[in-house]
Amino acid sequence: MEVILNLKKILISYKFILFLLFLLGLGAGVATFLESIYDTQTAQILVYNALWYEILMFVLSLCLTLVIIHTKMWKHFGAFVLHLAFIVIIIGAFLTRHFGFEGILHIREGNSENEMLSVKPYFQIKSTNDTFIYPLNLSKLGDNYFSFTKEINSKKLTINFSAYEPAESKNERSTLVVEAYFDKEEPKTIDIKGGPGWFGEPHIVDLNGENIELSWGSKLIELPFSIKLVDFKLERYPGSMSPSSYASDIEILDKNKEKTLDYKIFMNNPLSFEGYKFFQSSYDTDEMGTILEVNKDPGKWSTYLGYLLLCVGFIGNFFTKQSRFLKLIKFVKTAQVAILTPFILFAFLSTDLKADAKDLEQFKQNTANHATNNFSMLLVQDYMGRIKPISTEAHEIINKISMQNSLFGLSPEQIILGMSTNPALWQDLEIIKIKNKEIKRLLNLPDDKNFVSFKFMFDENGYYKLSKEVDRANEKAVSKRTTFDNEIIKFDERLNIAYLTFKGIFFKFIPIPDDEENKWISPNDAFSDDRISIETKSILNDYFTGLQEGIANNEWQNANEALSKLQEYQKVTSKNILPSDMQIHIEVIYNHLSIFKNLVYFYLILGLFSLFVGLVSIFLSKHSSNLERLIFAIFVFGFLFHTLGLALRWYISGHAPWSDSYESMIYIGWSAALAGVVVFRRSMLTLAASSLLAAIVMLVAHMSFVNPQITNLVPVLKSYWLTVHVSVITASYGFLGLGSLLGIIALVLMIFKNDKNKKELNFQISRIAAIDEICLIIGISMLTVGNFFGGIWANESWGRYWGWDSKETWSFVSIIVYAIVLHLRFIKVFNNVYTFLVASVFAYLSIVMTYFGVNFYLTGMHSYAATGEAPQIPNFVYFILISLVLISILGFRGRGIKSI
Repeated sequence: MEVILNLKKILISYKFILFLLFLLGLGAGVATFLESIYDTQTAQILVYNALWYEILMFVLSLCLTLVIIHTKMWKHFGAFVLHLAFIVIIIGAFLTRHFGFEGILHIREGNSENEMLSVKPYFQIKSTNDTFIYPLNLSKLGDNYFSFTKEINSKKLTINFSAYEPAESKNERSTLVVEAYFDKEEPKTIDIKGGPGWFGEPHIVDLNGENIELSWGSKLIELPFSIKLVDFKLERYPGSMSPSSYASDIEILDKNKEKTLDYKIFMNNPLSFEGYKFFQSSYDTDEMGTILEVNKDPGKWSTYLGYLLLCVGFIGNFFTKQSRFLKLIKFVKTAQVAILTPFILFAFLSTDLKADAKDLEQFKQNTANHATNNFSMLLVQDYMGRIKPISTEAHEIINKISMQNSLFGLSPEQIILGMSTNPALWQDLEIIKIKNKEIKRLLNLPDDKNFVSFKFMFDENGYYKLSKEVDRANEKAVSKRTTFDNEIIKFDERLNIAYLTFKGIFFKFIPIPDDEENKWISPNDAFSDDRISIETKSILNDYFTGLQEGIANNEWQNANEALSKLQEYQKVTSKNILPSDMQIHIEVIYNHLSIFKNLVYFYLILGLFSLFVGLVSIFLSKHSSNLERLIFAIFVFGFLFHTLGLALRWYISGHAPWSDSYESMIYIGWSAALAGVVVFRRSMLTLAASSLLAAIVMLVAHMSFVNPQITNLVPVLKSYWLTVHVSVITASYGFLGLGSLLGIIALVLMIFKNDKNKKELNFQISRIAAIDEICLIIGISMLTVGNFFGGIWANESWGRYWGWDSKETWSFVSIIVYAIVLHLRFIKVFNNVYTFLVASVFAYLSIVMTYFGVNFYLTGMHSYAATGEAPQIPNFVYFILISLVLISILGFRGRGIKSI
């Protein structure tokens, strides 16, 4: 009994639990380096799939359960649901790990298959009457020795490990050398080719008169039904070899080969059938076969329930009475932070684009009025069927091609006019954004080159310079693509959008009369379509002639008259589906205001300014209520402007502005600003956090958002969950970074503590620490929830919500790091402000590693390191680290402040 009590005491000890968390994070972090140095199998065998790691998770779950019971945590709703969620998630992971499986199903067009190739490798022994299968994965590091026996025809067969020679490349099989013998006979040495992802080549050996077949690799798993590939469809953009989307039309056949279900599988549209889930992964290069990833996951719903509880727990924790979060908020509100003289930050953006200044200036002057007041109101139909002003189409296209709001001082409408009326000129202008350094090196461009022309991307023979690299990237399964693959696909997308713009494919502004689907077509199609009247074609011709006159001579009467007739034709032909004139005008105004893009800079500048004055004011004893009210009033003005933007978008679209990925992010940014207005308005530092959070979320929205749906060349990115995942995680980086900055400031104050200012500085440091902890609580909440949103996206896209990719793993490590930081106060020796501040400062290194280290120095689907061009660590990084260590050491003299 005493032993049980002592064991329970250890299991509920926070020292023991935090030590286990430390081991869990350390193991995962080390594994990412093992994978980078050796291979994925090595990391899996030594860490991720190792028995010790699984035991560690089990013991942590047991400790968590006992702590919940011991502390009667159910009395605190938020904390209870939050900690319960992790137990449920671990149970789901256990079920998936031990009772689920994954495989690859390859089907040729017209054929049916009912056997898939397993992802895991197995050692297989087959005799005349028996088969033995043994899971076997081998590592480049450590002892791979194994030995097992199997009785065959009353004789004992022994197989011993002898050697392992890993493959030098992913396109080769590894070699396993074993010794095999019956009873006490002389063993035979056998070389077996195979490994993960390969169907093991059978090796037949004669042992004591018995023919034994040995193989090592993935095994065939029989499905209880068959899948027939009726048709594989690969859609490409017109005039391009780049895939727009690909899908498999399949039939499910029962054991009697009778059809039971028709279905179309494509990215983010998997098939669930009898407990199996099928995902579109890749395709054969001849486009006559499909490759499906297959997943059977009995732990899915337990895992998803855990995710739901996690979100409820984090939200509940912000509102549960007597929660740590509300206690800190109450403490911060007891003090007013002083304000200093404002400091204004201005940012100027420029590009290195060059063009014929004379021609562009003339074009700018001649087209300004027509483009803004006439052409912008012309309605077009996008590929999703929405009717909208061409102004919207122009803004979306130019933003996608150049990642700019305008070029050469021209509005998007003017640029579209130029690209449509004089393609030859605009194909020579550098308007296509190029960001990735590896792509620049492939094209022999300097690192500071940010734009290229369309014409530059083709050689003298018209050959696309990146053709091989783009094909190679597109042929890979989505889950296997590196960051470089994704970047080259995105650049290829921008190039294709430019091509389609030059061809006029996007500009469908001619309605087909009496069409049941209300289909509109482009002018090029209209001229060759018998359904379009000669009169309408004549009006089109008049408009194009008038455009040339207007551009050359600034004479726009003919163009304006023809455009008015086209608009009248639209109203007569498609009056039932057109937006109102008011909606059209408001949408054009909305486009030119660029409310949400401008709010990024507004929130960022105001957030940095609030942070600056809030921190500097700590050194003063003066307080300026008027300046504080002014800053808050400016913030409220931005919030109201943000609200106006949402209202305009609601009116234009006709639905609530949080129904897709982009709208969800601008709505999250609005929610962050609302939090600053309602919750954090009494503190400049927390107001700064709210403003910075809004800026980060809005920035991510405009970095990842692809407005014209037709431009989504990567089908997997058409996921609501992906953008939410990215925006939430990125926002968490802002909060956690702010916490680290606050920690540095507080440690600096500790350095300057003396007998005269001790009382005042202790007071200020305590409040900074409280705000720091608030930021970390919000940050880890968003980081954790964002990671699990990413898990949902990955699982719904290709059937794997966690694969121990380096990026995933370091996000996991970061969550553990911050969980330890926030629970250090439960250990008496660490329950002080100094320890917390130091921990909050250095914890951010895990985020730096997640964001930068993984991208450039580790392998994985999120990594640039696979290209072999990992950059050197800049010298300033070492300077920063040394400075942080010195500040922490010198700040030790000011310790002695108890935690709140």
